[in-house]
Amino acid sequence: GSIYALASAGLALTFGILKILNFAHGHTMMVGAYVYFLFIVTLGVGMFPAAALTIAFMLILGFLCLNVFIKPFATSSLLPFVTTVALGAILEATIGMVFGVNVQAFSSSFASDSIEFMGVFITPLEILIIGSAIFILGIMAIVVHRTSLGRRIRAIAENPAAAEALGISRKKITTGAFLFSSLLAAYAGILVGYETSLQPTMGSGYSIKAFAAMILGGLGNVWGTVVGAYILGFVENLSVGLDFWGYSVPSGYKDAFAFVIILFVLLLRPQGLFGSKGRAA
Repeated sequence: GSIYALASAGLALTFGILKILNFAHGHTMMVGAYVYFLFIVTLGVGMFPAAALTIAFMLILGFLCLNVFIKPFATSSLLPFVTTVALGAILEATIGMVFGVNVQAFSSSFASDSIEFMGVFITPLEILIIGSAIFILGIMAIVVHRTSLGRRIRAIAENPAAAEALGISRKKITTGAFLFSSLLAAYAGILVGYETSLQPTMGSGYSIKAFAAMILGGLGNVWGTVVGAYILGFVENLSVGLDFWGYSVPSGYKDAFAFVIILFVLLLRPQGLFGSKGRAA
């Protein structure tokens, strides 16, 4: 749930400002993890230099993705979806050619020993994942709701024309939000590499998970999306192994719950759990 929240919060932030769906968001997450893998495992640099180099690479990649694959087509609601699908395919193929298609993983001493708490076993790595997600999203909440930068972001998301008339730079806010979203996605991908494993085809799956969290929480609603991400994570993992009249759901099928959630929410509450109905005239 924490990994989903980190990935989907950035996607919801950019959707609220740009009003487009970036289908390559999960692939950005995958690329960030592989770039970090290149520096820390393949090249053997330290953790902090690897993190700094990964941040620099993702800022450059995010800037190029925004200005080459999204902004030139932002006048249409359909074209950015098509171009980001193409971008995702390009990133997946590139990573597959550079790193191969075999599964990769980071080695971590944090995941070796588990801690028992009231019958629940949790590793130090999982505590780090949950704690860092809460910390980052908390800082993000403070910035969005308690600073002048946050007011500018909300103004651009609410009414871009009026915000620009007041002297707010839409270009700077859009670029900054997209780059921050890319960094969040990369960090979430690195956490996936430490917690489970990496493979070039993981991008599409995490894009769908992020969309499912957005739809569940409400499109453009960042904090509804975060709650939706945790709900999705709980539903996926708690449903595995439960008995339903003598039958249980195999662990390999838990990813299907994202599709089921999208279907039911679109049918029963299209605006999401925390969205509100709009009026059209």
